Amino acid sequence: MKPTIHLNQRHGLSMPKTDCNYHVGSMPNRGGRFRRASIRAVSHDYFKNEARSTFATEAAVFSVIVMTAAVPLIYTAMALLHLVRSVAAV
Repeated sequence: MKPTIHLNQRHGLSMPKTDCNYHVGSMPNRGGRFRRASIRAVSHDYFKNEARSTFATEAAVFSVIVMTAAVPLIYTAMALLHLVRSVAAV
């Protein structure tokens, strides 16, 4: 249903006032019981149907990012070790 818009005059300003009439959708009768799916069932269904196709691609990209970030960290650790050794030798 489309909203009905009325103009509201307040302190010389015209502000739209929206009146919406929403109807609640009916749920099928399940004998008075409503069973919620557990987070485990929802995640299992997601990984079974939707995430399978993109997991390998995302894992490969993540591995490249980790390796790219690891190289400068290794060189930094080696430089700090060299600095400590040179200061200790003095």
